[in-house]
Amino acid sequence: MNMQLRRSAVAASMALCLSASAQTTEYPWQVEEVAAGVFAFLQPQERRFDDSNTLVVIGPSDVVVVDSQSDRRATGAIIDWIREHTDAPVRTVINTHWHSDHTQNNVLYRSAFGEDVEFMGHTSLGEDIVERAAASVQERVEYFDTELPGARERLERGVFRDGSEMSDEDRGEQRATIIQAEAWLQENRDLQWILPNRPYGLRQRLRRAGQTIELIHFGGHTRGDTVVWLPEAEVVATGDLVDDMPYAGHSYPKGWVAALERIADLGAAAIVPGHGTVFRDQTKLEAIADFLDSLVQQAGAAAERGDDLETTIASIDLSPARAALASDAMSGNFFDQVLPEAIERAWLEARGEIE
Repeated sequence: MNMQLRRSAVAASMALCLSASAQTTEYPWQVEEVAAGVFAFLQPQERRFDDSNTLVVIGPSDVVVVDSQSDRRATGAIIDWIREHTDAPVRTVINTHWHSDHTQNNVLYRSAFGEDVEFMGHTSLGEDIVERAAASVQERVEYFDTELPGARERLERGVFRDGSEMSDEDRGEQRATIIQAEAWLQENRDLQWILPNRPYGLRQRLRRAGQTIELIHFGGHTRGDTVVWLPEAEVVATGDLVDDMPYAGHSYPKGWVAALERIADLGAAAIVPGHGTVFRDQTKLEAIADFLDSLVQQAGAAAERGDDLETTIASIDLSPARAALASDAMSGNFFDQVLPEAIERAWLEARGEIE
């Protein structure tokens, strides 16, 4: 998830694809030991919508990792940390869903720990990574290849696309954005995507890293969400089913509400979300459930009235959910930007137009 804003149209379009291009050498992870040998790698708050969190479980003879990022430096920093803290190799990487900020750097674990690494995820991930995640990144590559020559030329002339003149500040911002775009292209032009080589269906129980680990499938945030439950540690990694600010653009809202109920029933002492801080109670989970339930109810009523999408978007009031979920201006802006997509998904679901 990415929420950067820029003044010029080109810069704004580029910013939607550039969460990882200007990172520092030492990525400023917040590492929190949520149970003995179980570590949450949390994105900095100011970048929490740009890339995913990761869970690392260290056992006597092997390590399990939940989710890889789209930022190579961030993933590399986790790999370095693992090597500094244990001689045990990563033997299992679990992807909670297909979005590229949770799958793109699987290849780095393969490169670092060899062919013996198992990559696990729901059976739908193989198809969705290829047809959706990889295709989306390729679209961005093609977009930048098309737009960068013109952006460089306009920067040289000091004008925006509409012909208006850039200030010195504008030129500095445009130059920085172009540099980021060029770096992003270099890093992402020829990506190698690693697909799950051990997919599972509805539920899978493993013994890895000295822990019982249960993989539970839900259709909610996407059609192929995996919740990773460590019952002995009382830790659950939810992917984006639980999030600092939920994104519903590819979602199944009714199934998402049901998934949250089942996650609550696990009784976890620590909930590691896809984005944001570790939750030690169910307050955030309940707020997300309330948001989705209201969305489903209002969109369903609109569909029953025969309202079209535009009328539905205009009629739905989710301001109480915004007040409960948005903790700062960044999350409030994110809520406002993605709300139309959420309403559209719930409206389509109510009309029976998504499966």
